Amino acid sequence: FSDNEEAMKSVDEIMNEFFSPGGWSKCFDNIYAIEANIPKELDLYIPAAQEELYNWVNGPNRQFEAAFRVIQSGEWGQYDGFYLMEGDSVPVKNYWLDVILGEINEYRPFAVLGAQYDGDKWDAFYEQIPISLLHHTNGNG
Repeated sequence: FSDNEEAMKSVDEIMNEFFSPGGWSKCFDNIYAIEANIPKELDLYIPAAQEELYNWVNGPNRQFEAAFRVIQSGEWGQYDGFYLMEGDSVPVKNYWLDVILGEINEYRPFAVLGAQYDGDKWDAFYEQIPISLLHHTNGNG
């Protein structure tokens, strides 16, 4: 994102909000902006093509994979877990983070914890979807 002025501006706004009084810094010790470096041809998010293109959502999936690899590398510190919330997700429940922490404590140990997609938008091409995508965790994992 460092070559994209709009992306840099968005990251700056997020960082400023995080550290503002009453911001998310009350919940988390720090925040990092780390590039996923997804090749342009793999960075797909085309909701309009979800009926005919099985990998229309490849970009967010590769973003999750890249985030996991960064955490796994230890380059940004040593962690025993992380929470990825997709950029278009908006918490609507009070104390939602407490709920997530409670579920983590209830279900540990686990490799990946989150909800599985349960919609009907894939029905038209369900048979063409690879098994790895059929059982993926949805936007918050």
